[in-house]
Amino acid sequence: MVTIRSRLPATTGRLFSRSYDGGAPAASSGRQAASRVRGGREAVLLLGICSAALGLLVAVWPGKSDSSLGLLFGLGVAVSAGVQVFLAVRARFAMPLRALLLLSGVLSAWLAVLCLSGGSSVAVLSMWLGLSWAIAGVSQATVSVWDERLAEPVRHELVGVATMLVGVVVLLSPLESATALGLVAAAGLVLLGSANLALAGVGRGAAHIAWTNRIPVSHI
Repeated sequence: MVTIRSRLPATTGRLFSRSYDGGAPAASSGRQAASRVRGGREAVLLLGICSAALGLLVAVWPGKSDSSLGLLFGLGVAVSAGVQVFLAVRARFAMPLRALLLLSGVLSAWLAVLCLSGGSSVAVLSMWLGLSWAIAGVSQATVSVWDERLAEPVRHELVGVATMLVGVVVLLSPLESATALGLVAAAGLVLLGSANLALAGVGRGAAHIAWTNRIPVSHI
């Protein structure tokens, strides 16, 4: 008997888990494999929403200055740090991977404090922001590669690599004005926020339905 649930994307509600037998129940009792991170999807969803919203706020912020950018970047990095620490505490990964996530979260929290402390130049702010993204991206990609039970590990790895690359770009870009840094950071925040929203499953059901109901080119 085909149920409605079977037609939905396999990872909806189980972002951080997968079973070994192609989606079948992981135990003889019929229960599905437990999530690798309790509340992980909600944490990634929160990170995506905050990053995208903050990116739009940075883009439209009037009269960008070092202090205003430091405040906005600090808030964004703080949210990222909180999500990483949450995932590390709630995860069912191997202890080394949890320790990596925790270390990444602590380093990101330290960078957030540096951004919020004020008095930083454009070059220093770009370094703090780039480092935070690079560190978070490396930890996410590493967990995706080494945890064998992570649902859709390729998606997690791609988001991690993208986060790392955006951080490297910000680190290496010769940004000399607050306006230039704000525009680059806003683009990065929106891009990474959208990637995390997609990773959390936002829009995946609609995309699945649209693809299923598509009209073949040969019928047009």
